[in-house]
Amino acid sequence: MKILTTHWLRMNFARLCSYCTSFQPSKTSELGNERKHSFSEPKTQVRVTRSGKIYNFIGCLVAAALYCYTTLYWSDYLYTFDTIITVYLAEQCGWDNERVRRSSQKEEGEKGDVYPELSVAEKGEYYKHSKRSSKLELGCVAAIVGYREDPVIFTKALESYTDAEGCQFVLTCIDGNEPEDQVMVDVFRKVYPSSSAVIDLPIPLVDIALQMECDAEMWRQDIILIEKCIALAKRTLLDHEIHLTGPDAITHLCVTQPHMHKKGIMFTSFIFCFALSELFHIEYVWTSDSDSMVYKDTIMRTIQTIHGDDKCAGASTALNIHNRKDNLVTTLGNTIYLNDLHLSRCFSSAVGANDCQSGPCAAFRIEAIKPELLAWYKQTIFGHWMVSISSFRLPSHQACVPLIDSPDAPQIVNEDRHMTTRLLLEGHRVRYISHAVTATETPVTLRRWLLQQVRWARAVHIESYAHPTMYLNQPPLFFYAALRREMTSFVIFTTMVSYFFVGVSPFMRFIPRDYVVKFLLTAVYLKARNPINPTWGEWVWSGPAALFYMIPLPAIQAWSFVTMLANEWDGQN
Repeated sequence: MKILTTHWLRMNFARLCSYCTSFQPSKTSELGNERKHSFSEPKTQVRVTRSGKIYNFIGCLVAAALYCYTTLYWSDYLYTFDTIITVYLAEQCGWDNERVRRSSQKEEGEKGDVYPELSVAEKGEYYKHSKRSSKLELGCVAAIVGYREDPVIFTKALESYTDAEGCQFVLTCIDGNEPEDQVMVDVFRKVYPSSSAVIDLPIPLVDIALQMECDAEMWRQDIILIEKCIALAKRTLLDHEIHLTGPDAITHLCVTQPHMHKKGIMFTSFIFCFALSELFHIEYVWTSDSDSMVYKDTIMRTIQTIHGDDKCAGASTALNIHNRKDNLVTTLGNTIYLNDLHLSRCFSSAVGANDCQSGPCAAFRIEAIKPELLAWYKQTIFGHWMVSISSFRLPSHQACVPLIDSPDAPQIVNEDRHMTTRLLLEGHRVRYISHAVTATETPVTLRRWLLQQVRWARAVHIESYAHPTMYLNQPPLFFYAALRREMTSFVIFTTMVSYFFVGVSPFMRFIPRDYVVKFLLTAVYLKARNPINPTWGEWVWSGPAALFYMIPLPAIQAWSFVTMLANEWDGQN
């Protein structure tokens, strides 16, 4: 019966979309107003003035000249100088985040407790009172997405949100509704036996959004489509008699849908988060994966930092590895996270321009990402749709979304970096919060770890080159960080190849002393100042981890650049 129902819905997509726009007969005049203004340009706030862009452009030229000068004439001390600057910026990043967070705490202390009114959908309130925390303006909806996760890991991930400060509602979205996917639903019900509910969507929300975009000329603005999807999500809550206030209120919701891909389930997750945020008057959303766990203060520290900076649209936390003791690869991978991730993310985040909000540990200001959601999903690079497809099913909107080669061709994926890029393009600040930590999983085999690094490197190349105007909307240090990241690996790779075939280098000499000083500075800083504060047992792996990461890195960067648009998603191998 369920299969027949789903088939009927797919065959009558146009009628379903018409239903989405007409389920509020009492608001036809409001819908008419939307149609009247649907062709007008959206009003956007100018966050970077023309003079600011000119200043940033000049700064980019200076940054490029500085990089070329240090590479060519300071090559004997390049890594020593670079490490000193990186350590200083890491400290600056931490100081600035703490200043903003304390400012947020002080502001909320002066305001006192606020009791916002909680309502359910457009049809009124079920109850007048709620048992939730009074400080909802600093709360968030925690959204977790996953697909056939290991039950033990998924259980620990859900349990970590039980005592998480600042988490007002837990939304779990599962990319699949087949019998094999029921295991994750059972885990959800086991961890949250009360105050919870499960919804099974017959059609992914993104299919509805893209079909409406194709069928109706009125949908000229993405935000209108998103609002319609939000209205449908609210209606779904009503149809399932889900109460969000009063004695029967839920605080945990599980949503399943037919299997698509990570971007598809993330779209559904964001839409339900937007709906819940409007009902609860919550301003922020926390996003994570089904294999990642938060600590008690992770979410609150992140939300407080965003809340204290009006220009900040999102932030991500530091990461450690919860399976670091599995084998040698995971142990080395954990040490790389402690060293490289901390220093590289802090570099540009010192000026509020973190270039990647990692999928397991990202928080967003909802009003900033809502107008970007559909464009984020439809991202294309030279005709390549940035969606990973492990078992692709041909959608009815295939004429609207460009596909290459064939419907069964798997595509590269770029969901977390591109969402960050869209925020940076608008001139928002994006922070990296080193004092908040999320535990995630790393590949357990060398092959999978290398393939993961190649996939990430491809995403870095794509976002670095595809949106050059982004550098005009961010401080010059952001451009310097991108130039340093892209060019340094190329210079090192060229140097190694030149040494191998010719015996000399056209750019820089190999100075062992410079590498040793870099390693010592990094290792000492890791033990003395890294907020994660590794144990001595973890610290002693710094040397082997540096070799484990630095030796294949130039080849990874070069290969990922050459195969930037390769039709494969390495993370699944």
